[in-house]
Amino acid sequence: MSASICGSGCGGGTASPAKSAGQKNGQKSSGETGEGGEQSGSETEAASSPCQDGSCFECGKGLCPKGFYCDEKAGGGPACAWLPECAASATCACVKQVLGSACSCAEKSVGVSVTCE
Repeated sequence: MSASICGSGCGGGTASPAKSAGQKNGQKSSGETGEGGEQSGSETEAASSPCQDGSCFECGKGLCPKGFYCDEKAGGGPACAWLPECAASATCACVKQVLGSACSCAEKSVGVSVTCE
């Protein structure tokens, strides 16, 4: 998946002080490879699917949190939208009831995708 949920503050060219200190003492950070070249922990799984836990879903090039819906016709491309009436359960039935019959809806594993004409 190529979607990114990280703003401009993520990443960076320098290590954090805690990581640098641990590396100086010969300790591995959680993202470093162990023997055999495999990455330790479940970071590789999380990096490949940030919504694996069901807390979000893909919407265009981004991710929407659970309780939102994906507005496929938003200006600038698909975007997350929220309806207070449907926050507890953003299902097609709820979203269409609020937005009206001019909208079509498709259920995804966690959220819904809506197209309004």
